[in-house]
Amino acid sequence: MIIRPYNPNDLENTVQLWYRTWHHTFPHLQHPQPYMAWKERFRDRLAKRGNVWLAELENQIVGFVVVIKEEQELNQLFVDPVYQKLGIASDLLNKAKEISPQGLTLQTLQQNTQARRFYEKHGFIAGKLATNEINGQPNIEYYWVLSCS
Repeated sequence: MIIRPYNPNDLENTVQLWYRTWHHTFPHLQHPQPYMAWKERFRDRLAKRGNVWLAELENQIVGFVVVIKEEQELNQLFVDPVYQKLGIASDLLNKAKEISPQGLTLQTLQQNTQARRFYEKHGFIAGKLATNEINGQPNIEYYWVLSCS
């Protein structure tokens, strides 16, 4: 597996992975936005403002991470369900920590217990509760700060 920078030619494959993985993770939720809105959001907001890295295995995108460095925000981290539990998410998270070594915040859905366990295992601390501005679901914020000890 390699972790490499995103380029605009990766848009369709990356958004397909994102959309498919989100719906696999939350099969009982109806997301309010159609696929094209996801694609526009990724292209026009995330890829322009964010530092995007892809996990690639055998020339196939299997995961990605988006860090908005100026805001110290881990905005997205997704791994194809077929490739989960192989350390790919950990490698992508380590890339995010490398991009923003002074600290990171993130938000995930409160019901996403698998992600919450993952972030807590990697040193993130649960913080305030909120509502996701896009899908209206309850969120929880996490933060990570590099320990000096």
